[in-house]
Amino acid sequence: MDDSWIATQTSTFTNWVNVQLKKGNVDKVENDGIVDAFRNGVALNQMLEVVSGKKLRFNKNPRLKVQKLENISTALNCIKEEGLTLVNIGPGDIEGGNSKLVLGLLWTIIYHYQIAASLKIKSSVNAKKGGAKDLLLEWVREQIPEYDIKNFNTNWQDGRALCALTNKIAGEPWVIPNHKEMLPSTAKRNAQAAIDAAERYLNVPQILEADDVPTVDDLSIMTYVSLLKTAKRVSEDGSNAADDDTTAVEEVVEEVVEEAADEEDNTNNNKDDGAEKKVSLPPPWERSLDWRVYEGKDLGGRCKIRVYSSSTTSSAVTRKNNEEMQRLFERLKVHERPDFEPWVMVDLMSKPERDAVFEKAGARVLPMLFVDDEFVGSHDKVMELNETNDLIKILEY
Repeated sequence: MDDSWIATQTSTFTNWVNVQLKKGNVDKVENDGIVDAFRNGVALNQMLEVVSGKKLRFNKNPRLKVQKLENISTALNCIKEEGLTLVNIGPGDIEGGNSKLVLGLLWTIIYHYQIAASLKIKSSVNAKKGGAKDLLLEWVREQIPEYDIKNFNTNWQDGRALCALTNKIAGEPWVIPNHKEMLPSTAKRNAQAAIDAAERYLNVPQILEADDVPTVDDLSIMTYVSLLKTAKRVSEDGSNAADDDTTAVEEVVEEVVEEAADEEDNTNNNKDDGAEKKVSLPPPWERSLDWRVYEGKDLGGRCKIRVYSSSTTSSAVTRKNNEEMQRLFERLKVHERPDFEPWVMVDLMSKPERDAVFEKAGARVLPMLFVDDEFVGSHDKVMELNETNDLIKILEY
């Protein structure tokens, strides 16, 4: 699997954290070093104090490993109390500098406090057309319809869409009126023009690096675009017309935090003391491909629902089972989900790819269902899971 996204996300997420630390009058993290900076738990807690508005008790000068782990535990407990779900990450992962897991944790935080907040939705929104990615994309398309933006990666790589969006948000007098004449071949220069203009005229911090734009990943672009979503043109005296003592983003975050607190109070009043509050992750199709720890060979089906079958089977039983599973998924509307892929035919795959699927499944009975790159079962098992209502739970991974 291509891990080039790690460097881009590390840069963007480090810059985002530094924006929060600056609000708390705390020293910034240097040289894209957010993974190392979090290892003693100090910067992690300092950032959480800013975004959550809570005062946390932690050791500001930990020297022993146990002190660092205690700091990180404090931060993770705060995150859980805020209603965010943590999957397969513990204090040891952060103290040990596991880059992928730390970036996954940061995305969960950014999604909750930045992405969802900018759209004024709760971070648990998980509907097919109601997730933050779809809503943010819809907003972008409304702002710059001439660019026909369909994603948060390739459509942004020449920098012109960033220029156009910055120009539109800034309004008249236009700040980048010539964005349509810019050359795709000068992507970094285009991106730098947008990033500089957004900082100067919209007070948007430069969390995105122009050098990263030609190969940028979805999560980095979404994070930056969500800042543009709440930006307002800076007046001549340097103040922002949209607010007095706080930024527009902070006001939206406060609303979401208050709504979450109210919801938690209502939930706590209607449950047993020992019950655990149920919260949701971002929709699967908006998660990092390393959002959890995976085992076994990567089949390319992470954050996806796949059914493997055969287009040339002569078995009447297999054809019947294919039809039954297809009807079942239609009833459950699985085929309408962004993370559902058209059926994958193993006879059209190369032999090594086909063998890898069968090896991971431990079976060769088609059709077979995989969810998030994990084998669920063949036809009979899927039908059994549906009868016990467990299939829905698996599909809501």
